[in-house]
This record gives sequence, structure tokens and C-alpha cells, in this order.
Amino acid sequence: MPTRSYKPEDYFLTEEEPIKYKYTAYLKEMFAQNWLLLAAWLASGLLMAVLCWIYAQPAELALLYLGITAFFMAVYLGFYLRRLHDVKHLLAGDVFDPEKYPRALQSCIEKLEEQNQKMISASSAAKKEQSDLENYFSLWAHQIKLPLAAMELQLQLETPNRDELLRCEKRIAKDVAQAMVYVRLEGSDYRIQNVNLEAVIRPLIRENASTFIARHITIDCEFAKGEVCTDRKWIGYVIEQLLSNALKYAPDSSTITISTTHDALTILDEGCGIADQDVPRIFEKGFTGKNGHSNLTASSGFGLYLSKEICTRLGCALKVENRTDLPDGKTGVVATIQFPPDLYFKD
Repeated sequence: MPTRSYKPEDYFLTEEEPIKYKYTAYLKEMFAQNWLLLAAWLASGLLMAVLCWIYAQPAELALLYLGITAFFMAVYLGFYLRRLHDVKHLLAGDVFDPEKYPRALQSCIEKLEEQNQKMISASSAAKKEQSDLENYFSLWAHQIKLPLAAMELQLQLETPNRDELLRCEKRIAKDVAQAMVYVRLEGSDYRIQNVNLEAVIRPLIRENASTFIARHITIDCEFAKGEVCTDRKWIGYVIEQLLSNALKYAPDSSTITISTTHDALTILDEGCGIADQDVPRIFEKGFTGKNGHSNLTASSGFGLYLSKEICTRLGCALKVENRTDLPDGKTGVVATIQFPPDLYFKD
């Protein structure tokens, strides 16, 4: 039987439209859905009239047949029209109650309800993601103003401080890179390959060489032979964040130790450590903690969050905790990227 497509106005009429149009729409749909039954009824009446004529029976028999069947047809269509009326009012209502629908529609209603819940969940997730993105870039815009203002002040001087300009430029580049990572985090831009961790770390050390020298910070490196199966760009970002944090909080004339073993990369510093109450929350989005607020270098609270998320996607485990191997009175942090043993390959 050919199907008919209905427009929204065929189902739900506005309050301004006369009530007769509403029932006209119901009748149109009822006849459209039951035209085959009505045609069969009329054909059977015609057949009865023909049989009465052939067998010389009174025509009243055909009329009686049509009258009786018309009564039952009217009862059926009346129930159909009533059910159609009820269902459409339920669909037009603000409150969705599956129990009020006919049993014949229960399976369809349950499926629609399931799809509706999925759409609501997806919509809520999309709104939350949009809100998080807006909040992040609101904070990012506030942070980017600081180095821009510092650069503007330097450029107003007759003899700008080149080192200060370079420092501001690095800060801006770092913030822009972090914003790009935040936006691309949910994507699938991963290229898994064998990566030599030493080849990733050495360039990062060279990039910060001037800071290490100026602050008399010693870098102690010990690399094991081997490669790890991971994404070079993303793991490089994580290592850069951990090294940046170590450099940010390490005191002058201290030592930062970087080492790799058969299944882990470790970065140790001799900085101020992490406040005990902050340890459980260091990977939360936007969390800066006590030391993040008190340090002269502003902390966004997104570096460790992004690092944790990246490690999770790469199948690694990231741990950041206070050191326990230092003499009394000294503090520091140890950051460890733990690789699954089956992703590490010795040379």
C-alpha cells in the first residue's frame, strides 16, 4: 500500500485555528489510513447486490447487509478516530508518559524514548563541551594579556630588553600551543610509531638551555637504550609540560634529573613540592593549587590536565607526586610516565 508523507501542520494545529479544521485533519488522515478497508466494504456491498440480482433475491438483502456492516464499520472507525485523537494530543503535550499510549505502540514508543534520551545526553554533552571551551578561552585570553602587556611596555622603552621580549614571546608561543592541544585533544590526530625518547628530550633541553644557564640549574640525564611505541608529537608535549613545571618550580642552583628505564620516563626536581591537600586534585581541569597561586610564573591549571588526558589516550600512566628520597628539609616532585611493557622495545 503506498505511503503518504504528512506535513507537521497535518498533525498539530495551532490554537488560533478553528476546531473544525482540527477534526477535518483527523478525518482526512483516518480515511487515508483506512481507504483500502472502505474500498473493500463498498466492493462487498456491490458484490452482494450483484448476487441478489443473479439469484433473483430481494434487493433489501443487499441493503440490510450494507446497513449492518456500515454500523460495525462506523464503530471501528469511531474507535480509530478516538485513538488517533488521543495519540496526537499526547504527542502535542509537554509531558511524555509512555504508559498512556496504546499497547500496540509501546515498542515504538520505547524506541523513541531511548532515542530521545540519547539525543538529550548528546545535547547536554555538546553544551558542556561548548561551555568548557568558552571558559578555557576566556581564561586563555586573560593569560595572554600578561605577556602582551609586558612586550608593549618593553617596546615603549628607548632600549627594549631583548631577553624580556624573548621570554614574553616564548610564553605566548607556549600558550598558543596549549590552546591548539586543547582543541585537538578530542580528535584522532595520532601517529603511532617507534620513538626514541632521548631524541625527543634533547631538543627540549636545548630550547631551555639559556634559562638553565642563567639560573645555574644542572640537568642530569640518564637514558636507557630503546624505543617506545607511541605518538612522537603528543608524548613530546607531555614531556615538555613536565620539564616546564620542573623548571618553573625548581630553585636556582638546583638539579633536575631526567631518566628513562625499560618502561618509564622520570623527571625529578628539587622545587617546593606539592601541598598535601592538592595532591589528589593536580590533574583536575583548571586546578592551580597553592603553589600555582603563589609562584611568580602564572599557572593555567591546564598543563597537567592535558598531559593526563594525552597519556590516557596513548595507553600510558602519568603520576606526579612528592619526592621521598631527599634529605630532611628538602622537597621536590617526581613525575613519571609509565609505558606498558609491550610498547617498549630495546635496541
